[in-house]
Amino acid sequence: MINLSQKKILILDCQTTGMHPSTGSLLQIGWSIVAPSTLHEFEIEKWTLKLPKEEAIPSKIKKMLHLTDEDLKHSVEPKIVFENLQSVLKELGLEPIVLAHYAQFENSFLKQFYLEQTQTDELNFKLLCTQKIAKRLLPHLPSHNLKAIAGYFKWPNSPKNEINSHVSMTIHVWLQLLPKLFEQNIACSNCLEAWLATKYTNKNQGAYHYNIERLERLKLSNKPGIYRMLAEDGTILYIGKATSLKARVNSYFRGTKNRDRRKLEMLTQVWDIETIECDTPLEAALLESDEIKKWTPPYNVLLKSDSRSLIYYNDDYSKYNADKSSIFIHGPYKTYDALAILIEFFNAFKTQVNIEYRDAQITPETLNSAYSLFCAWHQLNHQSIKSLSIRSSLVIGYKLLKQFEKVHRKGSFQKWWTNEKKKNSEDELVIEEKIAHKMARILIRAAEAKRKNRMILRLSNATFLIQSTQKKIILRNGEIIQDVFNQTKHERSAFELLHYDRLSILLSALNNKTITLI
Repeated sequence: MINLSQKKILILDCQTTGMHPSTGSLLQIGWSIVAPSTLHEFEIEKWTLKLPKEEAIPSKIKKMLHLTDEDLKHSVEPKIVFENLQSVLKELGLEPIVLAHYAQFENSFLKQFYLEQTQTDELNFKLLCTQKIAKRLLPHLPSHNLKAIAGYFKWPNSPKNEINSHVSMTIHVWLQLLPKLFEQNIACSNCLEAWLATKYTNKNQGAYHYNIERLERLKLSNKPGIYRMLAEDGTILYIGKATSLKARVNSYFRGTKNRDRRKLEMLTQVWDIETIECDTPLEAALLESDEIKKWTPPYNVLLKSDSRSLIYYNDDYSKYNADKSSIFIHGPYKTYDALAILIEFFNAFKTQVNIEYRDAQITPETLNSAYSLFCAWHQLNHQSIKSLSIRSSLVIGYKLLKQFEKVHRKGSFQKWWTNEKKKNSEDELVIEEKIAHKMARILIRAAEAKRKNRMILRLSNATFLIQSTQKKIILRNGEIIQDVFNQTKHERSAFELLHYDRLSILLSALNNKTITLI
């Protein structure tokens, strides 16, 4: 029996248009031979398969896999890919072994691939899983996802979710797992198969193992600030803010139950933590927002600028543009906020077309009945649909918002509605009543968005006083002025997402009375 260290092994990865062959097809397949003679030189083959003519590739799949028109242009018939795979398998010799990470995913698509090409779903190789091997050898790790294990073994973090990256990571993981298998006296493929086939009993693995020493974490300051989670090569994986750096950072490393999988994947890759102390939590929040945009860490979702943008509307809100001008005067707004939802709803209402509501198609007749109910409930003149405009709709929205805030705290609508939803208070209503309530919520949220826009523009040139420290924050054109006596450098520039988020944080602090305008 050939020793695993002396045997050629194929590392393989599949990318698909769905999660299961019943809902998707094999789109890409890639592989690389790991041979004893080329332990540090690997050639990765990647194939993009032609899909059936009637099957379109979902846009989110294209984006996730970074698929280009060039990739699709050079896609090949599945038969050719299958023949090339068979040629590579022959090169492996007798009893070929193929490794994939989370191989049960690859297994289902490979079986379907074989069925389409050979009329049988029987694979002519042993498909083994590096994730299962890692779970047994390293049961105390927080996550055994491919990125997590690769990062734990000091592989640089890659935000790309594509063949070359996956195959490279799987090769690295396998080469790190191999010596650990030998320590367990697992040296041949049959031994490995038998070991994997035995029942896994180490369910109660206890506390997770991290690369960060607990005593080092406990030395962190109790002051407010930001923290950076770093991979072994220094790549910033995540940036967060904290009221107490010591308490917040250490909270990530407590407990094993009901933990967020994505967070555990990140923590498995963390080798170091950097911190920057701030005088107040507000200054930490401002610094966090700026730092996230500067470094675009892969595990930050909110506050990143690569997937968000600002727009300006024209006078009647019928068009928008990325830049402010004499035509596009209303803004800045986020591309899909409450105002955008109002405009979308308004256009469907005006043109009398069906709209989708909770997976159902709502007809114009139902919409009109709901509008009549809405006007009656809120004692509004029943304007004809033709006379309605976004401007008049926003006036109605402001009226409803003021009525709400007479009873509830300013800025509390979303929190109130979140609590109301839990009561299921609308379950017994007929569809027209539900839509009428929905209209009110859309208008109130749009009015809030308009009010926020006005405040943000006002605050872009303002001076704030932090209540707890009596420290001033001076803004000119959305930029924070460090030297009050040298403001000439801060000439007006384009208003960007950086400024919008910064001012949103200050507006929230102003509403919470932790700062005041002076």
